[in-house]
Amino acid sequence: MPIQIGSITLKSRVYVPPMAGVTDLVFRDIVRQVDPNCLLSTEMVSSRALMNRPECRIMDLSVTEHPIGIQLFGHEPDVMAAAAQMAEKKGADFVDINMGCPVPKITKGKDGCALMKEPDLAREIISTVKSAINIPLTVKFRLGWDDSSRNAVEFGEMVEGAGASAVTVHGRTRQQLYSGKADWSFISKVKAALSIPVFGNGDVFEPEDAIRLLEITGCDGVAVARGTLGNPWLIPRITRYIDEGILTPAPDDVDRLILAYLHCVWLTRYKGPRIGSNESRRHMTHYTKGMTGAAPFRARLTQITCAQDAADILAELSELVGGKEGRERFLANVENDNQKNGVEPSKWHRQREERLHSPVDLGTLAPVAVP
Repeated sequence: MPIQIGSITLKSRVYVPPMAGVTDLVFRDIVRQVDPNCLLSTEMVSSRALMNRPECRIMDLSVTEHPIGIQLFGHEPDVMAAAAQMAEKKGADFVDINMGCPVPKITKGKDGCALMKEPDLAREIISTVKSAINIPLTVKFRLGWDDSSRNAVEFGEMVEGAGASAVTVHGRTRQQLYSGKADWSFISKVKAALSIPVFGNGDVFEPEDAIRLLEITGCDGVAVARGTLGNPWLIPRITRYIDEGILTPAPDDVDRLILAYLHCVWLTRYKGPRIGSNESRRHMTHYTKGMTGAAPFRARLTQITCAQDAADILAELSELVGGKEGRERFLANVENDNQKNGVEPSKWHRQREERLHSPVDLGTLAPVAVP
């Protein structure tokens, strides 16, 4: 039976939730190219910051991305409601409230997972936001603040009662951050207590993990976050395994390196050479993770200043992992992208206008940053 989130009927049981510094427009377009139906969300956006910078580009959406939500964080009900209205106007299909982020710089301001210690305030935020928008509202939270205060079941019941249409539950406490193992069995208690859809989250790195999570928790869907880093193909592999029971093979190393390069290229076109290159470094280290002999190449990739640097390094690594044929296949894809866009990578930093021609469906959006 399809998952229903308010007025939204989903065609997939797989959700790519927000990841700060990761799930930007370019990353989401890559995911959407390999899986047309999974649920997506933007990076989390500060509601208070939106009051000062309403033009925040984190909320940029492409027409090809739906269904997609915009995630907000904050602890001021009226401010959160105003930010949710802005998200709705931006074209979001739903608004997600972050009540699970464990990072100290977020929780010390009473945001993120800190709200699990203040359920009355959390309830007020949810009900106020719910009343302010006409699209579904969802909430992400954890098992609790620490092991001595695992209140996810009671918190989930409060969230549903306050008006949320679905929840995502990460199987760790705030104290754990991302250490240890996600407790899927505790997520199952949340699922059993709620009547709205529940997405289970935590430690899904292979299609088999997703199936086990769904079996243990009884959740309606699975939220896959860190497992997609450098591996967007995980999403369609999970989707097919859930829907058809077919386990498709992972891409080979050269295919991973080709996409690593294209990810870098697309980031530079959207965000400008300097910011795009800097942000692509972390992605390329993920794409090369697990490749034999890749460690020295990863070190070099963390120092790139333009897409041409990435092309040179990744071409060498393609030969290491795939031989001469691997290098030729990689360079053929580089050349194909160059011809398609009419400019060599080394010239991008000198041709500002090229950054306006993103491979993603940006409509009339300009680059995020112009150095």
